[in-house]
Amino acid sequence: MALGPIDRVRLWLARGLIKAAGLPIIPPWVTASFLEPTFRNLVREGYKANGAVFACISALAFSYPEPPYVVTDLDENPLTNHPLRKLLMKPNPIMGEAELKLYTIVYKAIGGNVYWHKVRSEAKRVVELWPYHAAQIRPVPGGEHWISHYEYSPDGSFSPALPVPLEDIVHFKWPAPDPEQPWMALPPLRSVSRETDSDNEMTRYLYALLKNDAVPRTVLVLPKEVTLTDPQYKRLQEQWTELHGGDKRGGMGIVEGGADIKRIGLDLKELAFNALHNVPERRIAAAFRTPMSVAGLGEDPIYANSAEAYMRFTNNTLSPMWVIDASEIQADLAPEFGGEVLVGFDTSKVKALREDMNALWERVDRAVAGGYLMVNEGRIFLGQEEVPGQDVFLRGLNIDEVQATGAKSRRAIVVKGKRANPRRAAAKLGAALQRIRRDVAKKMGRDLDAYFADLSQRVVDRAALRKGLDGRVHAGTKDGKPVLEIKLSERDLLKPEDDKELEKLVKKWYVEVLSASWEMWNLSLGVDVDFDLQDPAVTAVLKGAGTRIKEISDTTREAVRELLQYGSEQGWSIDQIVRGDDEHPGLRAIVEETYKDRARTIARTELGDAQNQATVSRYDEAGVKQVLVLDNGQDDPDEECAALNGTIQTLEWAEAHPLQHPNCTRAFAPIVE
Repeated sequence: MALGPIDRVRLWLARGLIKAAGLPIIPPWVTASFLEPTFRNLVREGYKANGAVFACISALAFSYPEPPYVVTDLDENPLTNHPLRKLLMKPNPIMGEAELKLYTIVYKAIGGNVYWHKVRSEAKRVVELWPYHAAQIRPVPGGEHWISHYEYSPDGSFSPALPVPLEDIVHFKWPAPDPEQPWMALPPLRSVSRETDSDNEMTRYLYALLKNDAVPRTVLVLPKEVTLTDPQYKRLQEQWTELHGGDKRGGMGIVEGGADIKRIGLDLKELAFNALHNVPERRIAAAFRTPMSVAGLGEDPIYANSAEAYMRFTNNTLSPMWVIDASEIQADLAPEFGGEVLVGFDTSKVKALREDMNALWERVDRAVAGGYLMVNEGRIFLGQEEVPGQDVFLRGLNIDEVQATGAKSRRAIVVKGKRANPRRAAAKLGAALQRIRRDVAKKMGRDLDAYFADLSQRVVDRAALRKGLDGRVHAGTKDGKPVLEIKLSERDLLKPEDDKELEKLVKKWYVEVLSASWEMWNLSLGVDVDFDLQDPAVTAVLKGAGTRIKEISDTTREAVRELLQYGSEQGWSIDQIVRGDDEHPGLRAIVEETYKDRARTIARTELGDAQNQATVSRYDEAGVKQVLVLDNGQDDPDEECAALNGTIQTLEWAEAHPLQHPNCTRAFAPIVE
């Protein structure tokens, strides 16, 4: 349909508006960026005054410089003598490559933005690089590219300020753009500034409290009928300070004339000081994307061990930072040297990633040797090129086959094109999962033995404390004999913190078995999914830990409750309850001996259930419908397990039957069509 004159005018105007809308226009009155709190405040109140902030930034500073810069041609061949590589190795007369990176990450962690100033020769070639922080250089918004130019101020006053051309700055940003100032990044400290202030204030409070012998502030309360004159008030205050202040604090105070001492402050227990102190530290660590254990801030309940925490720190924080910063160097510095080069970080030199690659090689090697990955499939997993003729499986030969074929080893190649039996490959995977669970269970069993031995001593100590407080009381007579009631209950002996400690221990080993099993699931499903504590397969298992701990703890509490009831009926003292007799074990024996022989069973059962629950979740996500059941291990013979061993069941059945009985070795392998 033809357009009329008015319609053509409207279309022309609409096109103009669309073009205008695509321009990064900034209002002309915007000539400065305003980030509060200021960089110097962040340095003073955060970096210099807060131990948690300093620890997180130090963790970044120690780790970020590890991979060297690498400059390559467009085919990724290293150019070790390229002028850009030489500049990065020696950016200015007083810095080396690692020191330049150190300043870059520290300035960026504090202020969110860091700037490399390109110093040029008379020929306009870049010959030096100098790092500056957010209090020394700031962008001036405007123009068609968000930033018209930069300003430099050595003292941070920017009055006056020296203009710096846009092309003379490499601008690095913390990966958190400020939506209100898109040309700037938000410092991680800004989002947790209140937490940092709270943490600082708690530290000051603790210091002041310890100076006062950990006694909260007190007041002297005089009787209503007593009225002090100003001189009397001043004299009383001076006397109290002289007698009980300074180095004399902690002594006994005596008041007279009906005066009373009242406490008006909370002590550390009432404040739940540890909990309050941990909350801001955890949030500060989260803002810097630094696990608490990596920063040295104490135990981190999320990770099973520090090695795992550092691995996640490297993968989730440092690696993205290296990619982002390399892109800035590529965009703003590489063109100064012709542009026909690629710049990046050589992460093959990063120890944490190198160890991960070693582990991957070992796992793939076991998968290929086990016969459920073809040789070329294994090479693809490792990033290697395929080799002609290696679309083959390896399988083991038995002794008779070795003798009959004259083979020199127990390994032979399955001919090209002949697929391995899916059941056989699945059985190998299931056996690998069982082996992982068995190995982890041994270590978990030792941890449980130590926990229950320690718990038994705590229970005995708590019983002794109750004995010192109230012992036994007369509760009447029975059959003409006095009855002594023991004022002792299982709540006095087994505390909620005991359950928390056990839950933490169990979660630690849950994470261990899932982490160790993760790559086996990847290989069996043909996927490459990183182990992540936020993965639904993991979170579901960890969520159920509390329920399982309650079952274990309830068993202990019931045994203690029965002992106390029996002791009360027999008129036992607390000492007798601790010792027990020939027929009834005492407190120590009940807590420790009840689980001495069960630690191994608990470990294998808990880990088996956790592993199988995650197995079903991973298979369901990958679309697996059926599983091969591996059951009836040699050390747990069971008729029902024997009947199920080697059968193929639906994934729904596997979800409903993770284990048949305590100590069950059941595992599931995917049947992939």
